[in-house]
Amino acid sequence: MLNLIVLLALCLSAVDGQFPRACSTEASFHTKTCCPLWKDKSQCGIFSGRGRCRNWSNLHRKELPLTNDDRLDWPLFYYENTCECNGNYSGFDCGDCKFGYHGERCDRKKIVTRRDIRELTFLEQKRFFSYLALAKTTKSQDFVILSTGDRFHRETYRFVDASLYDVFAWMHYYAMKAILINSRFDPNKNFAHQGPIFPGWHRLNLLFLERQIQLMTGDEDFAIPYYDWRGEKNCSICTDELLGTNDAQAVLSPYSHFSFWKVSHIIMFHLHLYDPPKYVGSTPWTNMQYINVYVNTKHHPGAFKILSLLFLLLVDVVENSIE
Repeated sequence: MLNLIVLLALCLSAVDGQFPRACSTEASFHTKTCCPLWKDKSQCGIFSGRGRCRNWSNLHRKELPLTNDDRLDWPLFYYENTCECNGNYSGFDCGDCKFGYHGERCDRKKIVTRRDIRELTFLEQKRFFSYLALAKTTKSQDFVILSTGDRFHRETYRFVDASLYDVFAWMHYYAMKAILINSRFDPNKNFAHQGPIFPGWHRLNLLFLERQIQLMTGDEDFAIPYYDWRGEKNCSICTDELLGTNDAQAVLSPYSHFSFWKVSHIIMFHLHLYDPPKYVGSTPWTNMQYINVYVNTKHHPGAFKILSLLFLLLVDVVENSIE
């Protein structure tokens, strides 16, 4: 069921993130097809045995009403034909490898060991923060963000560029939106939180970012570290050497690695205009009130100001390794 949760899981067994740039064309939405050409000039790399273009609509007996959420039975609202990849191949065009595999034929398995961020050497910490800064400022070549548009009229769709990190952040935002059923939003339900999917979804979300950074830097050994706060009374990583200190108003120190980071205006725009109001107790808050509190205040012991709304994800993993 993960394909219903992550934005555009075009291969049902993988997480591939946002709308692929190659599938953001009028022709793609008209034919409801996202089967891009791989470098062998065939759809989904079928000439090279990487995958095939498959129709998924026959897996669903009835059509969902238009009054329901466009993420239900993802991605059928936008695409009925997507790539199904063979073996260890993965990606929206089967041009990548499954997590943990590398090489031209995706036959080289590599285990990445995770470590607590406090256990990294000085150089390893600097490399980690440099990679994050690069991901925040590097435009994604493969994915775009659906910024505006009436979902009932495909000619109104407008896609915009975003950095690798902001694509990752958008995936979380998109999954966190309240679910629409029969033209009514249910603020108590979403696809990423408030249920048993929480750990699995966030693990895949982090793996997406990790893989994008590996591809961007060519560093196959890169692994997102974790922060195990069990037993801590204070935040030991809230230093300018790591995540940054903050003042009494929760304003981040100018000496932090993240002092220049800004929340994506695209995400802010959608949170402000399109999400139903959040509730604090029984009191409805506007989305901008909620954002201001979320971004600018502490939430639990050892918390810190979140600059991209989602940095908690980077320290929320406590597994030691992946395969």
